[in-house]
Amino acid sequence: MRTASIVFLAIAMVIALALAGCGEAAAPEPAEVSYEDGTYRGVFIDSGEIQVNVQFTLEDNIVTAARFRHLAYGGMDYRDSEDSTVQGLLDQHEQLLEYLEGKDIREALDDLFEPGNIVTDEIDGYSGATLRGNKIISAARDALNRGVYSR
Repeated sequence: MRTASIVFLAIAMVIALALAGCGEAAAPEPAEVSYEDGTYRGVFIDSGEIQVNVQFTLEDNIVTAARFRHLAYGGMDYRDSEDSTVQGLLDQHEQLLEYLEGKDIREALDDLFEPGNIVTDEIDGYSGATLRGNKIISAARDALNRGVYSR
């Protein structure tokens, strides 16, 4: 019986050591990641509807151009509306996206989690603090995950 216990313990230790070696490597720090130069496109989709579609260009990880290809919510395209409130919301979202220009994409995206620090305009009860910058963040990260759209 004692020999069986020792063999079992030895096997358990070998398995534990093998599994310990199979762990995931630590994720690289954001500044260590580098993206190819080029144009990127990405989307944020909710309930089967494209709400945000962004396009931006990177040169040495710096955003040199950023724009919305699509920006909508609840079936309303912000870019086609003549409603002053919707136009104000479009302006606020554009300020968030334009904030990225000239900045390192690896660091600047996280700033959009606090849009009130970026957007200062207030329109009809919508302050920069009530915006959802995470949709733009999601679309931009989708673009980075997809890779270069064009060079």
